[in-house]
Amino acid sequence: MTYEGARSILGPFLSTLGATGSAIGFIAGLGELTGYVVRVFAGSVGDKTKGHWGFVFVGYLINQIAVPILAFARNWPQVAFLIVLERLGKGIRSPSRDVLLSHATEGMGKGIGFGIHEALDQLGAMIGPLLISLAMIYWKSYRRALVLLVIPAFIALLFLFITHKRYKKAISSLGDPKEEPGQQAESLSNKKEGLGKGFWVYVTALGFIAMGYVDFPLIAYHLGKLNLFNEHEIPLLYTLAMGIDAVVALVAGRLFDKSGIGSMIWPIILGSLSSPLIFIFPIQTLTLIGMIFWGIGLGVQESVVRAALATIVPFEMRGKAFGIYYFIFGLFWFLGSFILGYLYDHSGLYVAVCSFFLQIISIPLLENCQKKIKEQRA
Repeated sequence: MTYEGARSILGPFLSTLGATGSAIGFIAGLGELTGYVVRVFAGSVGDKTKGHWGFVFVGYLINQIAVPILAFARNWPQVAFLIVLERLGKGIRSPSRDVLLSHATEGMGKGIGFGIHEALDQLGAMIGPLLISLAMIYWKSYRRALVLLVIPAFIALLFLFITHKRYKKAISSLGDPKEEPGQQAESLSNKKEGLGKGFWVYVTALGFIAMGYVDFPLIAYHLGKLNLFNEHEIPLLYTLAMGIDAVVALVAGRLFDKSGIGSMIWPIILGSLSSPLIFIFPIQTLTLIGMIFWGIGLGVQESVVRAALATIVPFEMRGKAFGIYYFIFGLFWFLGSFILGYLYDHSGLYVAVCSFFLQIISIPLLENCQKKIKEQRA
């Protein structure tokens, strides 16, 4: 609710402070890059120290506190700093959070386990932008709307402390998880060999997806320039995408548990079609369809992608693996955001074409990874 609520209006908010399309693309990309770079170290240190809860606490504190302070920023460089700070907090907590999630999903299927997590995550991501939209209708002020986010930020931290207090003994008593049926055969790496070729092929494919995926602040900036939607309607489009994301995460998670990485192909194709629909055709109906496709692609990225990673990497190396994955994903996201922002200042058509082809490149790489898994099983 907190940071996705803010994210739904960051593009127009930055625009009111004088930021250009290139600046918005750079800021969004730099924030993601910062968050993803720190994950490499956070994941590895978390594995070595087994202090995953500590990283979760520090990350959430930074992540949640930075958002309401956006309301007091006086220029776009200050907003940029806070955006990067918020992403830094998320970067610190994410690998350890995913390791704890991979532990908690033992025995139920990692696809559906991570799918449930993503669905609950996106429930908050729907409520946040909806709250912001209502605030914009009532106050017609970005700053007042952002101040309102201090409430979900406080509630999030309160729940975190309560959860740790109640369940830290249960988590620690689980010990080292056993391999799920079939997981040992699917693993493409082990402690002695390190992260294998299959892992690197997989994260490279995800890197191309990240590079081609247009961040919502640029989409919101584009829609604001076209005046296709009112100011309070743009956060509602983001809410729609988050709802699609939540449903897709559950469905894709179940399909992944049954058929593996191959289940990711069609959602990725649909996600790649979002940019042409949004940036080429200035039509409300096509933009709505494009946002639905955007949500479908995002739903797979946030659930099945991590579940697959947890199945091909042993538990003892997952913090490191998640950290490396996030770093590569963030690096490519940064490059893509900067490139797409630069292209947008010249033509929306360039954004659409570049975004589409970069994502399509990932498909043969994913098929190659699926082939390696089947060979490993055999």
